[in-house]
Amino acid sequence: MSRWIYLSYMLDDKTPVYGNGKTFSYKAERCMEKGDACNTAYLSFPNHIGTHIDFPRHFVSNGKRLRDYPASFWYFRNVYLIYIPGVEPGRIIGTEDLKASSIPKDTELLLVKTGFGSLRQERMYWESNPAFSPELAGALREHCPVLRVMGFDSISLSSWLDRSLGRKAHRAFLDHSRPILPLEDMNLAAVDETTVFRQVVVSPLSVAEADGSPCTVLAEVD
Repeated sequence: MSRWIYLSYMLDDKTPVYGNGKTFSYKAERCMEKGDACNTAYLSFPNHIGTHIDFPRHFVSNGKRLRDYPASFWYFRNVYLIYIPGVEPGRIIGTEDLKASSIPKDTELLLVKTGFGSLRQERMYWESNPAFSPELAGALREHCPVLRVMGFDSISLSSWLDRSLGRKAHRAFLDHSRPILPLEDMNLAAVDETTVFRQVVVSPLSVAEADGSPCTVLAEVD
């Protein structure tokens, strides 16, 4: 038997933002309790918030935006998860941690679970999150030729503790003929290395010119 689960968080006013920036806001416009015919609201939020994906345009001036990807890009059958328990705040995850040579070559979506998501409502989640080495992008491309997205349970590919290294990492993943898109701030609490993934759908908020977009991520698992 299989079941569908969320691998993404819902947005609310407690959603943490990289650098402790402005978060999500929900403001009622019409309200039935006040005599209006229906309920409506204004939503306000940055595009790099919650479970979200970075497109090349985020760090590459002529890079692809959301509108440049076909619908088929967001459907994944070959999903592989690596669990790295006990990751310390601020740690830079590199090639030696992921052991790229052990990842199946047909992997389309790589998930990295650190357990840091359990600290999502703590200050350290955005202030001293684990991040990823720029060198990792090349190692993954070499071993996983069809890898399109790498998702993880940390707020960003970049750590607030070393933003310079973080910019290098983003460019290494995004500024390439075969970019690997970072899928940041995922909810991986319900999955681990024993999980069997039948399929995963990543559904970005459809903003045509976006350099990044919040996502709903759905997984069918055994």
